[in-house]
Amino acid sequence: MTRGHALPDAPPSLSVGGRWQFGIYRTPADRVDLPTGGLRRLRLKEWQYVSFTTDDWYVAVGLVQMGYVGSLFAYVVDRSRGDAAVEYRALSPLGRSVRVAPSSVRGTTSWKSPAASLSIRANEGWDVDVDVPLGNDRLRGHARIEYQDSLVMLHPLGSGRVAYTHKAAGCRASGQLTLGARSIDLGGGLGSSDWTRSQADRVTAWKWASLSGFSSDGAAIGLNLSAEVYDDARGHSVENALFVDGDVRSLSGVRFEVPTNPKTAPWTIRSIDGDEVDLAFQPAGALEERMNFGVVRSDFVQPYGQFSGHVCGHDVTGCFGVVEKHLSVW
Repeated sequence: MTRGHALPDAPPSLSVGGRWQFGIYRTPADRVDLPTGGLRRLRLKEWQYVSFTTDDWYVAVGLVQMGYVGSLFAYVVDRSRGDAAVEYRALSPLGRSVRVAPSSVRGTTSWKSPAASLSIRANEGWDVDVDVPLGNDRLRGHARIEYQDSLVMLHPLGSGRVAYTHKAAGCRASGQLTLGARSIDLGGGLGSSDWTRSQADRVTAWKWASLSGFSSDGAAIGLNLSAEVYDDARGHSVENALFVDGDVRSLSGVRFEVPTNPKTAPWTIRSIDGDEVDLAFQPAGALEERMNFGVVRSDFVQPYGQFSGHVCGHDVTGCFGVVEKHLSVW
């Protein structure tokens, strides 16, 4: 049984008569034009993250544009062998290697450098072309995430600043990648995408969880949960959403219980009110980063592993995904 709340279509324009149309929607905007005059340009942060999940593989790639620096990351988990993630990271001073599309559904977000390239092109979904070093090999190939109804949010951040995000999970996916001599077949798998443009707070922290998988009754399930970053007056995140066979429903706030050792110990995520969400997460491994350039810092841990429990009556035990604890001073 799926509960949650159905979402309306987005308005034709995100701003009408100088007033932002804050809310959560199921359809995205064709253009996302945020003011960048004065100090607001320093606050503008943009990223796109896509992932692919099959019974044998988990693949995630993404890029971030922070203005003074851009970053690229990619990692692969061979679930069939139980291997730890193989990962790649790169930085680009002033973000010269990064190009971000005008919206999540128009144009191409890309990274181009002598060592690596990534292209995420909006095309009634997202076409992903990747060629990056990964360990002693290279990750190469093409993959695709099909479009479906999404969680689209326009949210006030204070001092006239806003955040826009378009998230989709549990989407049908396809593609063929190679990692050295190994073939990664994404056919029959599921994908997720997170496209965000935000005039972010100087200090930004969040907790986050995402999964794409099949429930015990065979439904294609996607989940996006967060806390502390886009909260309403009650302290409930407004970007929490469940995706079931392409249908999206908003969820109420959740509470993350993060263990002392978040890379190996179980996490729990439960609804603040009611019983929509009751999940445990067991890490199989983790990525982490501690970056300190003085006035700019980033500290995050992102374990990957398996969920157990239920969301709105759907048993998601065995579904693979990630959780994250993140702090940025940017």
